[in-house]
Amino acid sequence: MGIKRKLQASLPDEIFLFVQGNTDSEWAFALFLSFLSNPNADSFEHQELKNAMVKTIAQLNAWADEAGITEASLLNFAVTDGASVVCVRYTSSKTEEAASLYFSSGTRFECYRPGHYRMVKADRREDMVVVASEPLTFEKADWLTIPTNNILVITPKLNVLLQPIKDKYYAPDRGVETKEEIGRIPESDSVLFKAHQECPMSAVN
Repeated sequence: MGIKRKLQASLPDEIFLFVQGNTDSEWAFALFLSFLSNPNADSFEHQELKNAMVKTIAQLNAWADEAGITEASLLNFAVTDGASVVCVRYTSSKTEEAASLYFSSGTRFECYRPGHYRMVKADRREDMVVVASEPLTFEKADWLTIPTNNILVITPKLNVLLQPIKDKYYAPDRGVETKEEIGRIPESDSVLFKAHQECPMSAVN
């Protein structure tokens, strides 16, 4: 039985019937929903969303192993309940890089001259966080790379938490590629990022 068939067979009827199409993304999201304690809840603790995402990746990896698949999977996901956001940059490989993913945080996104944008960081507040597959501005200092096989959580208070996914594909040398003010991610636990830049800049959704 293929991975998609196993995934479909694992779902409760309510979630199986919720899926309207047949894309891999839709079925992966359905699997994610199946790991929530109550998929119909109005809101969730960000920890539950994060845990469900980690379980989703673990289950997909387990099915790939059962099927004898050796080619690396690229699994970049983003989910939100409207208050918290969980994003993941992941590949089932210890040596290959995942598809790119970046984030930027600050007070506002502004156009400082035609065609040029930047993230403004004022009073060390974070009023917005932007996650994108590629930087949306030419200001390199605006953007932090989400390391391969890490999960990013944006809490309702706009705190940004970054944590490695420690499975068999975890490589501890895949750290944050960014400025000294941010520092490196410890091999365990989450790191809390705060606004840190003095120069005006901007963001996008």
